[in-house]
Amino acid sequence: MKRKGLLVLMLLFLTGCQEIYSVEDRAIVQILGYDYVDDKEVKGTVGIPHYGEEEKRTVEELNLTVTAQSIKEFTDKIEKESSKPISIGKLTVSLYDRELAENGLDEFLDVLSRDPRIGRNIHLGIVDGEVQEMIEAKYNQNETTARYVNSIIKNNSRRNFPRSNLHWFLYAYYAEGLDGYLPLLKKQNSHIKVTGIALFDKGTFVSTVEEDKVLILKLLKEKVEKGTASLPTEEKTGIEISDSNVKYRINTKGEVPEFNISLTITGFINEIQESSLDKEQTPELANKLEKDFAEYFKENSEELIAQFQENNTDPLGLGNLLKNRRQGFDKEKWEEQYPDVPVNVDVDVKITGIGISL
Repeated sequence: MKRKGLLVLMLLFLTGCQEIYSVEDRAIVQILGYDYVDDKEVKGTVGIPHYGEEEKRTVEELNLTVTAQSIKEFTDKIEKESSKPISIGKLTVSLYDRELAENGLDEFLDVLSRDPRIGRNIHLGIVDGEVQEMIEAKYNQNETTARYVNSIIKNNSRRNFPRSNLHWFLYAYYAEGLDGYLPLLKKQNSHIKVTGIALFDKGTFVSTVEEDKVLILKLLKEKVEKGTASLPTEEKTGIEISDSNVKYRINTKGEVPEFNISLTITGFINEIQESSLDKEQTPELANKLEKDFAEYFKENSEELIAQFQENNTDPLGLGNLLKNRRQGFDKEKWEEQYPDVPVNVDVDVKITGIGISL
């Protein structure tokens, strides 16, 4: 009982020593981003929301932009331009322009990984264009840019785009035999669109998965329950994926490991030309479409994996799988082998229903 009472007393003491700030007294940064200037300088921009009267329910954003030679200098300069102390505890989105990412984000990732004020579920994104322009643009007067970008990334990750956040990207960054990826964003007139996936070799942006291939990456990485795809034929035929499962097996008997990926996809046809539909032949048509989609997913998976190997990026984590299953994993040897290791993909598609779209 004495120890318990002492612990409570210590907690009360520590709580009493903590400085408490009011929201109105802080400049709360919800979105920040950086643009490449040159080898020595970056341009950083922050978005700070200012909410109007409750009955009006409007929100305005204060944007501050400075050029600096380091992240610390950027923070110091932003503080000097703000009328209130800067707080990043509510940061939800951090953006980087394409050129900066191509030169490496190692310094930024190091700061993000060490700062305890920043949550690990914030979203990172690569901007095809100027980050400052994207943050400063007005999209919806009742929604902050941070919430808008955050919602776009979240919404797309529920369907065709693979999930990614700071926690996962840092895990891939520090792991052996695994590389991260981030959503590629582009401002188009008065809105923002996720146009693809930026692939990394550790902290450096090296390649892009185009929009029509992002579902393939998602299928190879995680369970898909709402994805959509169409066969590349004149007669449009689309599938709505309701479930998927992926399994990896490694043959380590030889000097060079061999990877076998089994992909199982369940879904229903949500778009098909009326001329292709014959009610009396629905089972035969379903069998044919299962084979057609299985071939489509297999070909695109193998093409995408070949792209990964060509660019020496490993978002599937094949090296990490090998490390966990083979004793005496040699990182340098694996990096030499990776571009040429055989990766076989087997796809099984099950169609549960066929509909009509005129």
